[in-house]
Amino acid sequence: MNPIMTRLGQDHAHLARLLDLFDDLLDRFHEGHEPDYELMCEMLEYMADYADQIHHPTEDLIFRRALEKGIQKRDVFDVLMNQHDLVAQLNKRFRQSLDAIVHEEVLLRDEVEAQGRELVNTLREHMTLEDREAFPIALERLDQADWEAVEAAAPSADDPVFVTPDPQRFRALFQHLAEQAQA
Repeated sequence: MNPIMTRLGQDHAHLARLLDLFDDLLDRFHEGHEPDYELMCEMLEYMADYADQIHHPTEDLIFRRALEKGIQKRDVFDVLMNQHDLVAQLNKRFRQSLDAIVHEEVLLRDEVEAQGRELVNTLREHMTLEDREAFPIALERLDQADWEAVEAAAPSADDPVFVTPDPQRFRALFQHLAEQAQA
C-alpha cells in the first residue's frame, strides 16, 4: 500500500485507541467520578497538535487531489474537509471546558460530557467515512505522480505519542498507555 495511506491508517488506529479511552473517561465522568483531567487535556493537546496540524492537512491534500481528478462522490470529500475544521473547533471547546473545571469554575457536568461525546462521536464517524469511502477512492484514482505531489506538500512530523515519543510533554498519556500495555 502507499506509504502515506499506511501512515494515515496507523494514525486512525492510534486515534481509535484514544477515543476508546475518552469513552472510558467520559463514562467515569457521567457516573459522577472525577476522571484524570490531566490525561484528558494531554489527549486533546495531542489531537490538536498532531491530528489537526499533520494528519488532517495531509488528508486534505489527498482529498483535493482526488477532487481534481473529477471523482463522482465530491460531496464525501467536501464533508470530510469541512469536518476537519469542525473537529478542531469541538476539540478547542471541550479543552476550554476541561481547563475551566481544573481551575474550579462551575460548569454543568451534562454539558461538558455532551461536548466530549460530540467530539468522540464526530471523530469516529469521520474516520469511518474516510476509511470506507474516501480512502478507497483516493487509492483507486490517484497515480504515482499524485502521491509524490501529496508527499512533497504534506506537513511532516513524527507522531509524538506513538512513533517518536515525547514523554515529557505527554507524561500522563504515556503513563496510562504503559499501564495499559502491562495489564
